[in-house]
Amino acid sequence: MSVVDASIVVDWVAPDVDPDASAGRLLQRLVASDAALYAPRLLLEEVANALLTGCRRGRWNGAAADRAYQRLRRLPVHLVDTPADRDRAWDLSRRYDEHPVYDMIYVALAERLGDQLITADARLIRRLDMPNLLVAP
Repeated sequence: MSVVDASIVVDWVAPDVDPDASAGRLLQRLVASDAALYAPRLLLEEVANALLTGCRRGRWNGAAADRAYQRLRRLPVHLVDTPADRDRAWDLSRRYDEHPVYDMIYVALAERLGDQLITADARLIRRLDMPNLLVAP
């Protein structure tokens, strides 16, 4: 069981991502092992926004973004969070110099589930210094 954040999921679905890169290989291993993947409901909006931003910046076209969005919708990720997770995210954000609450909701969920958070967000990993909680691909 693992919690995944938007940074790693973007690396899994974005049109210009190499499936043989480390993030893609990680997804293949997780799916092959039937690992249970979890995220807060915010995940879909964050990743969808990243896909639209890629369109606006000319990284890929609308058709490629549409295909990436469909890959996102098919990922075997359970979307779960509670009001207590949101409260914990607020507390963590305040504790860590107002780091964005939308990042801390993933940390709070991983804490509650007692499992690792898989992230590609190097800034988050450095900021929190929680090696038992954060795993970079």
